[in-house]
Amino acid sequence: MARESNSILITGGLGYVGGRLATHLASATTEISLRLMTRRGPEGIPPWAKALDVVQADLLNPRTLEAALENVDTVVHLAAIDENQSQQNPELALEVNGTGTHRLLQACCTQRVRRFIYLSTFHVYGPGVPQPITEASPTRPVHPYAITHRLAEDFVNWYRHSYGLETLILRLSNGYGYPADPNVQRWSLVFNDLCKQAVEKGEIRLRSSGAQHRDFISLTDVGRAIHHFLCLSSQEWRDGLFNLGGECSMSILQVAQWIAAEFSQRYGREIPIAIGEEEGGGPSPVVYSLNKLKQTGFDLVGNMSEEVLGTFALCEELARQPT
Repeated sequence: MARESNSILITGGLGYVGGRLATHLASATTEISLRLMTRRGPEGIPPWAKALDVVQADLLNPRTLEAALENVDTVVHLAAIDENQSQQNPELALEVNGTGTHRLLQACCTQRVRRFIYLSTFHVYGPGVPQPITEASPTRPVHPYAITHRLAEDFVNWYRHSYGLETLILRLSNGYGYPADPNVQRWSLVFNDLCKQAVEKGEIRLRSSGAQHRDFISLTDVGRAIHHFLCLSSQEWRDGLFNLGGECSMSILQVAQWIAAEFSQRYGREIPIAIGEEEGGGPSPVVYSLNKLKQTGFDLVGNMSEEVLGTFALCEELARQPT
């Protein structure tokens, strides 16, 4: 097993996944120099990140990228336009997720960055893909979020094959868990939204029947997986493409029921779950294969109860903030 890369830049390092990854790496090892890239100014840096090296840079500004990448060995690229913004503004998604990734790769070559890890999405497979879903399954993205992530993957592979950059693409399923701080604006995600409803309203309302299944992976396991790959040699990254899921296929209704049960245990009272009429997809479980990932020696340890309770605590903190 190789040593961990000793100088790592995380783009989107103050975001939902990036914040949890940063806190995981900061607590798991002292062998690395960790730098977080964000568009936020100094006033937007949360308390947990103030002791870390935070740089302000923009994916669409090559000059700021090159400065941020100075003396960096490995980039973990998480910064992207999310699924809701991508739907509302496909051109912005194309510019940031596609062009922005390309410019970051260009800057990596200029600054002689050695390794590049890109967090993509299982949505690149598209709807109706035969199961089990493996890395060899065809990709047919039908949403601007997925389309632009697939484009970014192609840019990553281009730099792998044409410029010798050591690259890794991880296709993430549905990450769940508490953000690093309550001001991370990802409360529209199903898991976070249901926890927030429970704490703030004392009930959970689903917009659909809740029958649709998704594969869920805890943010703890996302952080552990990226740390795992950082510790491997690039040769052990094989062809540079892995599914990253939780082997946890649950319906939205099942997630709501789990959260309601955790709420009852924590607060001593039960809350109702209202089911909507809109259909949100088929009821079949999702079989997202992690065989290739497991062959590298990785295993899952995610604890849904721990993530739910952590999210409740942040919701309480958010509710105490002045409006």
